[in-house]
Amino acid sequence: MALVSTDVIRRTKGHRTAVIMTPDAPIIDIHTHYPFGKAEPDPDQLARILARAGRFGVGRLCILGDVIRFGYAPTADEVRRINDLTDAMVRLHPESLIGFCFLNPLQSKGNCLREMDRCVTKLGFRGIKLWVALNCRSHRLDPIMARAAELGVPVLHHAWYSALGHEADESTPADIADLATRFPQTKIIMAHLAGCGIRGLCDIAPFPNVSVDTAGAGPVAGLTEEAVARLGAHRVVFGTDIPMRDFSSVLGRIYGARITAADRRRILTLNARALLGIR
Repeated sequence: MALVSTDVIRRTKGHRTAVIMTPDAPIIDIHTHYPFGKAEPDPDQLARILARAGRFGVGRLCILGDVIRFGYAPTADEVRRINDLTDAMVRLHPESLIGFCFLNPLQSKGNCLREMDRCVTKLGFRGIKLWVALNCRSHRLDPIMARAAELGVPVLHHAWYSALGHEADESTPADIADLATRFPQTKIIMAHLAGCGIRGLCDIAPFPNVSVDTAGAGPVAGLTEEAVARLGAHRVVFGTDIPMRDFSSVLGRIYGARITAADRRRILTLNARALLGIR
């Protein structure tokens, strides 16, 4: 059974319009957050989020944690509370939600590795999330990256090129490229295609262990095509950054792109399956 049904092309007043059908297999959104500021999951709110995802064929959501509630550099206890909240949500909807382990690399090596092992080996999380506490050129990330390779889980790392300036330790795609040179065996997902742009694609193009997710900023015509052309469709993975974005606007980047149906299947489902070890 096809993962995404065949595109239907129709003509309207001389223009060719692509009509994309509902996917036949669940899309995986690799970049989502629970509405920020919550101390515990709200079952009704979760149900509404999942119902909206289902309307667009998104069947599985990777929860990256409430990265805002405790600021840029949460304590070890706060990191654990972030991940406990993720675990509580996954337990409510294990068929739909996938946990990622949020870490603050400013914490000690021992704290970070213990939390990684707890989340991945005990709680069944399938990835690691790093934000802006520390620039990824820092060698304090090295134990985390090495352990992620041993566990076989990807590291999804925030990155952005901003015309308005960056936070003190925020990573850019060039910094992600530096990380990839140090850890070629670790699977890295650079967040925010729409925030990294073509410049960011050029930075990571030489490093086959780095993929990019489609989250960040508003829809930009042609950017998905650029990602496929410069990286290959196998290195582009669907992500929305919900609740900052909506499923519809980010899916528009994929369905509206001039790429093949096979490439859409990879971006929407197959690449995430491979990165997360989902059979």
